[in-house]
Amino acid sequence: MKNKIYHILAVMLLAIVCTACTDWLDIQPSDRIAEENNFSSPSGFKKSLNGIYVELNRDAIYGRNLSCGFIEVLAQRYAVSDENRSVKEYMLFRYDGSDAKSIIQSIWDTSYKLIANINAIIKNTESNPDVLVGNYYRIVRGEALALRAYLHFDLFRLFGPAYDPNSTVKTIPYRTQFSLDVEPQLTPLNFFERLEQDLHEADSLLADVDPVITYGVDGDPMDDFLKHRNLRMNYYAVQALAMRVYYTMGNDEKALEYAKKIIAVQESHFPWIKPNRLTAAVPDRVFTSEVIFGLQNLQRNNLYTSLFDGSNLKLSSLLAPRTDCVKQIFENDQVDYRYSSALKNQVEISGTQYSIFNKYQGESSDSLCNQLIPMMRVSEAYLIATELSTAKKDRLAYLNEFRNHRGIRSQDFADDYDIKIERRKEFWGEGQLWFWYKRRQMTSIKDAISAYGETKISVDKYVLPIPDSESKYN
Repeated sequence: MKNKIYHILAVMLLAIVCTACTDWLDIQPSDRIAEENNFSSPSGFKKSLNGIYVELNRDAIYGRNLSCGFIEVLAQRYAVSDENRSVKEYMLFRYDGSDAKSIIQSIWDTSYKLIANINAIIKNTESNPDVLVGNYYRIVRGEALALRAYLHFDLFRLFGPAYDPNSTVKTIPYRTQFSLDVEPQLTPLNFFERLEQDLHEADSLLADVDPVITYGVDGDPMDDFLKHRNLRMNYYAVQALAMRVYYTMGNDEKALEYAKKIIAVQESHFPWIKPNRLTAAVPDRVFTSEVIFGLQNLQRNNLYTSLFDGSNLKLSSLLAPRTDCVKQIFENDQVDYRYSSALKNQVEISGTQYSIFNKYQGESSDSLCNQLIPMMRVSEAYLIATELSTAKKDRLAYLNEFRNHRGIRSQDFADDYDIKIERRKEFWGEGQLWFWYKRRQMTSIKDAISAYGETKISVDKYVLPIPDSESKYN
């Protein structure tokens, strides 16, 4: 692990942050000089942190593989053709092919390299605290800690087992130091203890000072660095991540507590999508107002043209669900906003009808809805509250509030089937369904080829193999 993850440190400090941050990437006579120069001013901290957000858009992670690509293939979102051989392999949970290995390696490498960059920021908030005056210290450090937690959490959800606090199995490292020293693999309990520490500190740092609390997602209009808070790990994003973490841990009480915190500010900070926004001149297919934290990706339309454009792509490269499967998932309710905005268009190829997933279609424009990749949205809090509330009236209230704002009717019950079906309808192209299946250790999941079929999966397939080049150092 030392050789692969941190080989970058032997070349220059934090070399992967972003091409926009040219001074961040300049090679200095030594790593130490580069680090001192970068964190000697507030602008250095700001550029370094901004660079992390830019790099989260890499195809290796949330710009493709962990949003609408690799991870959604695993969740059986798309009816991958036999002609698309490399993708078909990992759709069948075969991780030993060259393409699957390459993707898994890139997820591992990119995530840990970003964590190394984040650790440098965190370390320098400690060694240079006087550089960040006013609330900047709390905001920069709080966001950095939250980002470190976010990346580690997803690495565990990919490469770790289902959470078991009693397990003595060593999983993956939780890296908190910017150094060449190898950090030990941790048991699930120890790993999540570190995760909670980062989240709790981030929460306490951002509380009362994050502009999202006072100004909403638009942020502080007088400071460019403090604007657009839903494009950063803001105070409510930390709470949403805590909700997700406790839900994964099976700590229902804490998960529900945080879900209710998000729901309490939903109307004021993350209002439901308005139907007229779905049919506007620039349609909002990602339901921007509901996004607690998302990435701004100026090249997002490339995802549509390279993966989902049924009018130009062949089955050897197209990712698309079968129309009969989509209609079955949506219970033939084609007025559902999620269906009508992103899945209603169809194309026939070789006698089979496919639905075109066009959530990420749209040339780059000044409109954020054409650039946004959602990372966390408010609907997740409603679905978790529906699942974990013990009182029937509460479960129904949360579910129907959510359903009504998806353009579908209320109902008189909220059982496990409803939770499962809404999970399948929600988060298309956002990489969350696979983790929900894993959390439940489901051995039979919705099939992508047959409308009423199920795909069998053994629970060991939910754990991605640590890349060969890394495992020998563990």
